[in-house]
Amino acid sequence: MPDNASHPDVIDFLSLGEAVVDLISTGIVSSLESANSFQRFPGGEVANLAVNLSHLGFQSALAACVGDDGFGQYLKNQYREAGVVMDLIQTTSNAPTTLIPVTRQTKTPDFIIYRGADKYLRGTPQLKNAVSMCGAIHTSASSLSHDPSRNTIIECLELGQEEGKCISLDPNYHPRIWPDRPNFISFLKDIYPMITVTKPSLDDSARIFGPGLTPQEYVERFLNWGAQIVTLTMGREGVLVGTSEGERYRIQAHPLSVVDVTGAGDAFWSGLLAGLHRDLPPLEAARLGQVIAEYKINTVGPVEFFPELADFLEQAQHIEFSPLN
Repeated sequence: MPDNASHPDVIDFLSLGEAVVDLISTGIVSSLESANSFQRFPGGEVANLAVNLSHLGFQSALAACVGDDGFGQYLKNQYREAGVVMDLIQTTSNAPTTLIPVTRQTKTPDFIIYRGADKYLRGTPQLKNAVSMCGAIHTSASSLSHDPSRNTIIECLELGQEEGKCISLDPNYHPRIWPDRPNFISFLKDIYPMITVTKPSLDDSARIFGPGLTPQEYVERFLNWGAQIVTLTMGREGVLVGTSEGERYRIQAHPLSVVDVTGAGDAFWSGLLAGLHRDLPPLEAARLGQVIAEYKINTVGPVEFFPELADFLEQAQHIEFSPLN
């Protein structure tokens, strides 16, 4: 059943899919085998993005499913406190809230997914109405990895495409989360013509297209699949930006002391989509994303406080970039 919260007249962003609990190791360790204790945080790329966008001052709605348990209530409390629009959040007794133990890391973390309620998101007239009234729609490969959520989200994307919405997809594919669909790559390729903007990491790109390509070649692959804007995040190596109109740029990353990379991609997404929503060109939106990602990596777990968006916009003007040949 959905949460009993009021629905606003306008939604800036509608996020579809994964709402999970992250159990992040309290120490920096190379694998979960070495982790002795954990701290609880709200997690999931889609839900984290909804929270971040709400903190940045947008009307941000989350359509997701949690278990009828203490972890599910914990997540709903967190979303409510963050100002996320709540009435599209569903609760199921079919499975417990999804849990993800993950190592605190300065590079790619180790993790295990105990898959549960997040895969039970179901279509409703209220969700269909939210698609029609929102400004932009976001989802992820993880959210698309199981039915019935997969079918629910695809229906929403198709409706959004018909209505000319900006649709974004995080291709956070990992074999561990797709046990029931070996032909994920062909599935992903089929939906990319609906996608306005995508933000793969180098790890995502290698899992989807295979290792050994250059970052720019990965960008071209996603553009060839149909995405209009591609921002490839490369950690300390910065970001590549490519568009269907032929723009190609490299954004430089600042050398920083990294505290925790978990959620850095979600933070980048927050700035990228906020910038596009404010009609910034893709390059400028990506520079804003880089500033917010760099802000996040100095925090363990999700960011609970953001400066004003105007402050980030000012800082983004100091992010260096160069055109690619």
